[in-house]
Amino acid sequence: MRNLQPIIVFLYDCDLTLIPEYMQNPMLRSAGITPEDFWAETWVWKDEQAKLGVNLDPENAYLNLFFKYIQNGRFPALSNAQLREFGKLIVPFPGLPEFFKKLKFHIEQKYKAQGLVLENYIISTGLKEMIAGSPLDDPDGLTDIYASEFFEENGIIAGIARAVGHMKKTEFIHLINKGGNVNPEIDVNGKIAYEYRRVPFENMVYIGDGPTDVPCFATINKRGGKCLAVYNPESEKAFRQACQLQHEGRVFTIGPADFREGSQMHRVLFHLAEQIADRIVKDRAEELRSKTGPALKY
Repeated sequence: MRNLQPIIVFLYDCDLTLIPEYMQNPMLRSAGITPEDFWAETWVWKDEQAKLGVNLDPENAYLNLFFKYIQNGRFPALSNAQLREFGKLIVPFPGLPEFFKKLKFHIEQKYKAQGLVLENYIISTGLKEMIAGSPLDDPDGLTDIYASEFFEENGIIAGIARAVGHMKKTEFIHLINKGGNVNPEIDVNGKIAYEYRRVPFENMVYIGDGPTDVPCFATINKRGGKCLAVYNPESEKAFRQACQLQHEGRVFTIGPADFREGSQMHRVLFHLAEQIADRIVKDRAEELRSKTGPALKY
């Protein structure tokens, strides 16, 4: 059976996809820490732990090192509220966050009679509180954020509540697919028939930038969705990385990370959203005809 849900979902990586650098960099610089040194130390520490038999993935490594910096005083004690304040230092690529709202409004107005809905989600290995405090968190355009989180004790960050690695990001795609994001009673690990899932994969679009997005690309691609890669137009490395993703068949197209009206990416994503919307409308009309039969002619 077909899934005729009238919901379209756009999923976005954050760092180097929606913003030109790692979101933690402005915060690190504000504390007098050179971002390049911090990330280099992350990999050194990860290698040291591996020699001790501890296999840290990159995301857990940086989160633990960040927390270690807080504990040893290299970074001031923080609260989640302060992380939100640091989020204000994040500078998005051109056209954001307005793009989220424009895309949502365009589809929902053009297909209002058919009741179509478009939702935008950020799925990131970065820090949820920073994204929530950044200009990206436009309540009129962005539906939700999934990213790493810290918990507090006595108003101060005391540990890691959720570590989101590039593999764990796919779990949120399945969560959205099954509707567990809007109904907590749904077991994301349970079996739900395809026709009853809230957002079929073919209604999903994933936008990323590099190799760490490959698990998400694979999840979406093999189930009928669409994937794109963006690159910083000022970085030759980023451009070549995007080209490689297209060459490998990970994404169907690439473009500069410019979301302003009239830009290539703006046009491609709007066109893609309309293609999905047109297919949903067509499928729903065919289903209705199959139930009611052909119109009588007099």
